[in-house]
Amino acid sequence: MKKKPPDTAFVEFQPSLSSGWSRQSREKASRFAVLGMLTLGHKLSGYDIKKAIASSTANFWSESYGNIYPVLKKLLAQGAIRTEVDDAPAGNRQKQLYSITPTGRQLLEDWLRQPAAPTPEDSELLLKLFFSAEVPPQEPLALVRAHREYHAALLRKFAGIEGYITTGSGTQAQKTYWLATLRYGQAVSRALLQWCDEAEVEFKKLNAE
Repeated sequence: MKKKPPDTAFVEFQPSLSSGWSRQSREKASRFAVLGMLTLGHKLSGYDIKKAIASSTANFWSESYGNIYPVLKKLLAQGAIRTEVDDAPAGNRQKQLYSITPTGRQLLEDWLRQPAAPTPEDSELLLKLFFSAEVPPQEPLALVRAHREYHAALLRKFAGIEGYITTGSGTQAQKTYWLATLRYGQAVSRALLQWCDEAEVEFKKLNAE
């Protein structure tokens, strides 16, 4: 039997990153992201939902307007939300407002009890590093240094968010869970700073050769 070339063997032994995650999984989670936001505000427009996501979960979960409105349409068809027109003064543009129904709350609670699907991470940085033997070592070294700066800036941003959560409004339970999501991001960034430092040491050795 012929021996497989090393590169073929490498590719075939990699775990399938898409096995636990799919486009359907993403769309399903989007519905619950919108439902969750509606538990934080009594009545919200599509614009309000986008703003709420941008100011809260955007560091780990974001939604576009192009996605939010189709999701709202599906949730309405499911009976998970209800809609009404706001009481805007005469002559002003009226907004369509949405609120969660008991059916929607039950769907959200059922989803919260289910295990979270593992999510593959597509990283252009890692893809570039994988092929970086094709360029001088200073090129990937610059990539890693830029990545380090990015995560150092993220940690500074997270520190501000932590202060906002701690001193802001919200129940004790909400603050506890919000801080848990924030500390996940902090832990990831701190770990990646360490990885950047270690990678820089190794890349410098190549540069010295």
